[in-house]
Amino acid sequence: MTTKANCIIGTVVVGLGVFASACGRGGDGAEVAGTDVTQATVATTATTVPPPTTTTVPTQVTYVVQSGDSLSVIASRFGVPVADLANFNAITDVDSLQVGQQLAIPPTTVAP
Repeated sequence: MTTKANCIIGTVVVGLGVFASACGRGGDGAEVAGTDVTQATVATTATTVPPPTTTTVPTQVTYVVQSGDSLSVIASRFGVPVADLANFNAITDVDSLQVGQQLAIPPTTVAP
């Protein structure tokens, strides 16, 4: 008496391929006919990653007061408010600048 073995059909997804196996029809049904390889379509989603931000350390800028300079002229030249320039240099009297005096220019903040 010929008995047929139970046939199991399986599909395995490995990497980018799909591998399927099936039972054959020859003999008593216990033989495996082979492996059928089918290409699988894989959907990918691109993710945009922003570039890494860089941090720059501001360098200290100094200015030497020249004849005819005023705090407002110097502040305008460097694009900083007069009050910031005065506070950054601990100047309480804006009319007390001396020729040859060194002023530290405060760093400016620019929005990215």
